[in-house]
Amino acid sequence: MILGIDVGTSKVAAAVADGNGNVLGVESQAHNAVLETQKGWAEQSPRLIYECVLSVVQRLASNLRETIRAVGITGQMHGVLILDESGEPLTNLVTWQDQRCLQDPSFLSDVESRTGYRLSTGFGCATLAWLQTHHIFFPPKAVASTIYDWVGMKLTGAIQPFIDPTGAQSWGLFNIGKNEWDERAQQVLKLHGSIFPMIKDSGSLSGTIVSQSARRLGIPKGTPVAVGLGDTQASMMATLRDPKEEVSLTLGTGGQLSAVVETQVQRREPNGSRARYDIWPFPGERFAIVAASLCGGSAWAWLAQTIAAILDELGIPQPEPERIYSQMNELGLFGADMLDVVPHFEGERYDPRLRGEIRGIDSSNFTIGNVARALARGIVENLKDMLPSDVWAGRSRVVGSGNALRKNALLQEMAGHVLGLPVVLSKFKEEAAVGAAINAGGLLQ
Repeated sequence: MILGIDVGTSKVAAAVADGNGNVLGVESQAHNAVLETQKGWAEQSPRLIYECVLSVVQRLASNLRETIRAVGITGQMHGVLILDESGEPLTNLVTWQDQRCLQDPSFLSDVESRTGYRLSTGFGCATLAWLQTHHIFFPPKAVASTIYDWVGMKLTGAIQPFIDPTGAQSWGLFNIGKNEWDERAQQVLKLHGSIFPMIKDSGSLSGTIVSQSARRLGIPKGTPVAVGLGDTQASMMATLRDPKEEVSLTLGTGGQLSAVVETQVQRREPNGSRARYDIWPFPGERFAIVAASLCGGSAWAWLAQTIAAILDELGIPQPEPERIYSQMNELGLFGADMLDVVPHFEGERYDPRLRGEIRGIDSSNFTIGNVARALARGIVENLKDMLPSDVWAGRSRVVGSGNALRKNALLQEMAGHVLGLPVVLSKFKEEAAVGAAINAGGLLQ
């Protein structure tokens, strides 16, 4: 039995799987770790997240926990926190949703011109560069970590974090060809190399469960823990049974449309524009071509929140949120394809200046059903437009995951329509946690 833990943007999930990938137990819980900070900043409490991890694992059946033989960890990508020399947080977790690097319009372009790397706001190395530029310094032995690798440290009693290539790539300043940090780029930004965690292979040994963690979790002391990996790759590991023929569509807070390839490809940027997809490491010395939007499920939530706000302004009692979502879904299934919605409500990483649009409105077609239908189609079209067209060669189906897609028949219908392939839902409810378990399976071989 292998325990997989997913430290997500809004919740923590845990899954127990056997060596064949069969899931025997799943639990999840909102971590409520978001902190009120300055406008445009996005920070979370690492300690609240860790307590939520303990709580979620404790909810799994005790007979399952007692049989755990390995632990895998995954979580939200791009974010960063700074640790002191004993491994305790000096900062909050600065998440992928953070916007502070956009407060100076020239900051990211200056980073690119000096390093040759295009970083987005919320990327770990962009945040570190911002802290350096604003003269926020840390002790010489301070080190940066992802939130999920820090959770691994707490479980194993480690004081220094590791990071795998998927996490390093999500931060930036990582040479994917050489599988190492770019020291020249670090020096240009005056980031001392010791603040960057050591890179280890995906699924390799990070440490073993210490006595205190074993008692709190109810799992055997000495259980090996794998180095964490990014949640996009973890979800793909769980859902793609034949990566050569399948494409992964995940809709959670954001959205990802991804495909696994065997060899690294060059990013194409026509007319000097920024490529709208990323090339990420993938376990097994492979690569993932990933189109990632900032508004996936959150775009759907935007429409529900807008409807609720309009009712509130009119003094009309609001139905329960689930009722609004249900009506949006039902009305959209029978709506007409008369509108177009471009869901760039939070911009995109390749162009933060983008904003959403609703097109084709006339005097009679601006209905909830039509807007919901167009929004569902727009969420998927946005992702498809980002992914290079040649990735689709030889693909026979789309495997869908994420709660936003799983709970929404309209999004499922539009995914099949837009992508032109059959869409099947993953059989797992917490794909990233299951993928983390699969990734840790190598520790038992």
